[in-house]
Amino acid sequence: MTASVETSAIVGTPAPHAEIAYEQIKAAIISGALAPGSRVSEQQLAEQLNVSRTPVHQAVVRLQNEEWLEVSSRRGVTIAPLRADEMREIYEVLIGLEGVAVASLASREPAADDEVDLELQDACSRCELALEEKNLRRWAAEDDRFHRLLIERSGNSRLARVAASVMEHAHRARLLTVNLRPWPSASNEDHARILQEISNRDPLRARTALEDHRRRGIATLVPILEAYSPQSGFAFMPIQQR
Repeated sequence: MTASVETSAIVGTPAPHAEIAYEQIKAAIISGALAPGSRVSEQQLAEQLNVSRTPVHQAVVRLQNEEWLEVSSRRGVTIAPLRADEMREIYEVLIGLEGVAVASLASREPAADDEVDLELQDACSRCELALEEKNLRRWAAEDDRFHRLLIERSGNSRLARVAASVMEHAHRARLLTVNLRPWPSASNEDHARILQEISNRDPLRARTALEDHRRRGIATLVPILEAYSPQSGFAFMPIQQR
């Protein structure tokens, strides 16, 4: 007997509206449109997204499980703050995951005009161009792109899936602190060193360069977060619709 559409649906697959709500709310949290520590109701989110409360509630439950927000019966939805201890843990996880990725990239057979090497070089160049234009917001986006390429081009799809959420949390911290940190020219220099060791096909040195880079990131970010005290009563900021 042929199963109906309803009975053959995969259990747990998000409904389209819930998936869209999830992606849009998460994007607003990452960008800072929903500021750390700010409070909002599910009804407000539903009105902003022009959907019913049901898909918003489903999205909120999923986002709570992924530690993007906190839910209280009395206070409603609170956007997760940026905590120094949590970001330290996130960076330590990234050191391990990206270390595996760059070692894998550096273990490939050398090849003239290697497409992955060229793609990473382009990502490095985009980071440099963003600083030349004094555009820190763009630099943050290009920095995120460079690190994502390290993971995605490693050839390990399971590693990429595991790293995805951690990298999003790191990108949120990057975006929200980019104007508080020293000018990130040293970060671009680290990227060039990582790329050079990958191009040299030296897995050990590539991994060391990546670890040094991320540890310098921790040393820069943690003091900023420790000193950061968000003001109470953030205004709810509209979420742009797709």
